[in-house]
Amino acid sequence: MFRITTTHSYFNLKTYPPRAHIEQRVGQFVMKTSGPRIEIDARQSRNELGIGGYQYMSRQIREKSYEKTMAAIAQMAQEGDEVVNRAGHFREEMIFTDISRRRMDEKIPELNITAAPQTRPEIRFYYEQEIAWDQGGAFITHQIRPPELTWHLGDVKVEYLG
Repeated sequence: MFRITTTHSYFNLKTYPPRAHIEQRVGQFVMKTSGPRIEIDARQSRNELGIGGYQYMSRQIREKSYEKTMAAIAQMAQEGDEVVNRAGHFREEMIFTDISRRRMDEKIPELNITAAPQTRPEIRFYYEQEIAWDQGGAFITHQIRPPELTWHLGDVKVEYLG
């Protein structure tokens, strides 16, 4: 007589679902502004009106002084030449009264009207803007584990009982 014992094969399958970690970062930006700033340069306009800075005034005084000095020297030289030329003649002439009359006629001022100042002031505008942008987004990290598989093999035993 035979005894047959069979064991069936089986396996266990254990699975793990994947895990994901999602981190969402919101986009941000940093904005820096400077301004508006206005610069007005009215130096040239003030110089034309005669209320300019120290350097401009000193340059104007120097130039006018030089011109007046040169004109006075030229006038004295001309009057001296005239006196020498006219005094050598034997005529009764009033040399100095003629020179004085001419000087008096020269002192009558000339009237001149203009709009002042002639030049416009320089105007400059400054405005700056800086933007630093962080785009942000979604950052995903995932974890995957392989399945666990347990396998038991089946068996057939045959025994002879005798």
